[in-house]
Amino acid sequence: MNRKKWPLPEGRGVRYGLGEMADEEHQKHQATMRIDITPAMLEQLQQAPVPGAARISSRPGGLHAGPRAGGPGVIRIPASPARPLGGEDFQVLLQSIYDAVLITDPQGMIVGANVRAEQFFAAKRPELCKKNVFDWLVGAERSLLDTLLGSLENNRFVLIQALCRRTDETMFPAEISVSRLPLGGKTHLSFFIRDITWRKEAEERLKTGYNALQNSGSGIAVADTEGNLAGYVNPAMLELLGLESAEAAYERNFREFLIEEALAADMIAAAEAQDTWTGEVEMKRADGTLFFAQASLAPNLNPDGAMTGIVISLVDVTPQRQAQQQLELYAAQLRQKNAEMEADLRMARDLQYAFLPSSYPDITTGDPERAGRLEFAHVYHPSGMVGGDFFDLLKVSDHQVLVFVADVMGHGARAALVVATLRGLLEQIAKETQEPGEFMTRLNAAYSKIFSSANELMFATACCVCLDLNTGMLRHANAGHPLPMVMAPDGAVTMAEVEESALGPALGLFGDASYRHMEIPLTPGARLVFYTDGLTEARNDEQKEFEEDGLIRSLETHKAKPLAELLGAVVSDAVEFAGSPTFEDDVCVLGIHYAGG
Repeated sequence: MNRKKWPLPEGRGVRYGLGEMADEEHQKHQATMRIDITPAMLEQLQQAPVPGAARISSRPGGLHAGPRAGGPGVIRIPASPARPLGGEDFQVLLQSIYDAVLITDPQGMIVGANVRAEQFFAAKRPELCKKNVFDWLVGAERSLLDTLLGSLENNRFVLIQALCRRTDETMFPAEISVSRLPLGGKTHLSFFIRDITWRKEAEERLKTGYNALQNSGSGIAVADTEGNLAGYVNPAMLELLGLESAEAAYERNFREFLIEEALAADMIAAAEAQDTWTGEVEMKRADGTLFFAQASLAPNLNPDGAMTGIVISLVDVTPQRQAQQQLELYAAQLRQKNAEMEADLRMARDLQYAFLPSSYPDITTGDPERAGRLEFAHVYHPSGMVGGDFFDLLKVSDHQVLVFVADVMGHGARAALVVATLRGLLEQIAKETQEPGEFMTRLNAAYSKIFSSANELMFATACCVCLDLNTGMLRHANAGHPLPMVMAPDGAVTMAEVEESALGPALGLFGDASYRHMEIPLTPGARLVFYTDGLTEARNDEQKEFEEDGLIRSLETHKAKPLAELLGAVVSDAVEFAGSPTFEDDVCVLGIHYAGG
């Protein structure tokens, strides 16, 4: 037998009368065979007698044997004459008792015990009889004997609940009946001890289940078959229904709280069919306020499987329902807006093209001894009617230009709206600073603030470059955008070399991101090619991408062409590689030629 060694409570373990034991663990109940004779079984036995055999009778007299008038096959067992029990009879009776029995003298010293007591305490009778009965009770003091004797003066027995200690220091909860026992002309005490581990465990399980119901966030109630709240109602249900007490609930019917009372018939019908009804219902509290609940009604069945009532569970989904209604309203509005947008897409396309520079700024050195100017060209190729790629050229001075190229995540109308937002921010921030690093830092903060509440992440890659012809320097700040290609005067093409510290995250990923720029010398006669990843990610039927290597080969192949023709040829090469006249993503290519110098 596996036993737990329970720690001994300090000054506790014995409790008088019927009640709970505190600070105790429970040992598994010892296996005991039990036969339950149900009324149905008794009736069956009565209706199907076996000829010539004994049967059970419910008539006065109990079990009968032998023939009886009016009852063929029924026999009567005559009662034995009563006689007093002798010492041997007493021992037989003592050993046949299911409970553990300890017999003590008036001082509590054990003088007798049955086999069951030996099993309970894991000790033989000689070992048991060496000790006082209170030595086997956890926390019991010898003064308890006086209390017991005093109580037995006016009571036939005293009931004790206590923790009993075995010889191996393990314990079990017990219910102990103490009474006087005249034995051999002397008064003794009898202790009938019953292991109630199983009962305590059952009580604890019931208590745990009850506490779970009481503390549940779901409203739970038990109603009768008509919907009357005649059973259990937990606090959450009282709160949901707006009732002050369980007594107030017991006077109400569940139907009263339904806006659509006819629905109750369907709920009850499902329960009667031993099925569970679930669904969302609109309800009203006792004060008339409305709420939405996710309801579940299931049959409450007795052990025989008969329905005795209905178990009702409610969860308040009013906030979710209101949010859903708002979303549905928003969706309807959005559908309407989309319908309007479909009609205006062509106008939107024309407007987006208007976002792009209609002319290029005149940027020169302004130095007669060192003439130089910038030439510009671009190709814009949206994947749809409206795209998310764009660029802008902001003239800072006669010899300086701020170049901004961006690729908004996605394409279509949504991306176009983001483009419009970015375009407005550019003009505002350009008035505050022309340093690319500071420009990108401020732009990211404003962009993130605007789109932080969007349901989806709306980020954009971008690069900002300030070209100064007087210094011949390029100041470059980058936010996750492809690095520009640099074509030397001899036509050799390389990707711009930028330090890692000058490479920042895409706009909108981190609102507090800080960006810095680095300077790159610009050689007269060189060309710069800025692009979005829709160009290099163009894919063919084999799912191979055009990539940066394809762009470099194309630029070198067409290096002798004028700037505008060069860009057009590069895009044509990408289209030919993909085998499709359209790209999967928007494409924007901007070329700058540092002429003269």
